[in-house]
Amino acid sequence: MEQAKRSFSGQYYLTAIGITALILTLPVVSSFFFWLYFITPLPIIYYITVLDFKRGSRLAAYAAVPAAGLILVKTTDLQIVFSALSLIPAGIIIGQSINRGDSIHRAGFKGIGAIILTWLVLGVVFSAFSQVNIYKAVLKEIDTSLSVAFKSYSTSPGLTPDSKAQLKEVFQRTRETVPRIFPGSLLISAICTIWLNLLLANRLLKRSGIKVWDDFRHWRLPDNLIWLFIAGVFALMFSSTLLNTAGLNIVLVLGFLYFLQGLAVLTSLLEKWEVPKPIRFLIYIIITIQAYGIIMLAFLGIIEIWANFRKAKPPNNIKKE
Repeated sequence: MEQAKRSFSGQYYLTAIGITALILTLPVVSSFFFWLYFITPLPIIYYITVLDFKRGSRLAAYAAVPAAGLILVKTTDLQIVFSALSLIPAGIIIGQSINRGDSIHRAGFKGIGAIILTWLVLGVVFSAFSQVNIYKAVLKEIDTSLSVAFKSYSTSPGLTPDSKAQLKEVFQRTRETVPRIFPGSLLISAICTIWLNLLLANRLLKRSGIKVWDDFRHWRLPDNLIWLFIAGVFALMFSSTLLNTAGLNIVLVLGFLYFLQGLAVLTSLLEKWEVPKPIRFLIYIIITIQAYGIIMLAFLGIIEIWANFRKAKPPNNIKKE
């Protein structure tokens, strides 16, 4: 998306650097601001789009330096420093993708790829310095937490032997399942992070007078993706551990994507029916806090492929002003 260069004051740049640095730093300073970690790419996407790639990426670098310094004052743990700064490349990639006029699918795919690649590089670097396989270390930490949780629950007063046996079986199955679905869980966390930032960036840029993509309620996955989901379901039927695990992760990841599509369908229908915003918010909360609600929305997203509840299929390409 080509834009005429706009001039901004020095105060604007200082404010932009300060906002970006705060978003990078606050999650480390206080757990209360942990949620800010997930929108780390947002200011970078915004400023690269509003300014241009050169000025926006330079601004991100200027913000990262003081942020890294402040984080190191708080902690000397390099893992925390890397984690705090790991989403910066995704913001830069998405910002450049918007400037090039990419569709929301292409921009999202690039952003997810940037996160995964950054995690891999930082994981290798951290493992080389610490002589610890970070992937296995995280899995071991999760397993230890599950063991501690089981011991805590199993010693609860009034727990019958049968209940304890059932609880033990549940925890054992969970401990066996977590390592199998961990790759898919990592990918889902990357998808969720990018989806959130694309959604917020689209709205923020729209308020600044820059039309990027259509509203989220029009968002739609490529229809052909359903065949990969079906292949994943079939893979679950094989006794081979490798195929079964691959199928499980495919179904998990694509199921989450279809949940997002179902959420877009629901948003479109609620707007079509002119449901008041407070009631919409309540509906979202009720559905998303229940496992059945999430599964229902995923099925709605799959059915949308054939039913097309939203009728028209608006293009996802960026519209030039």
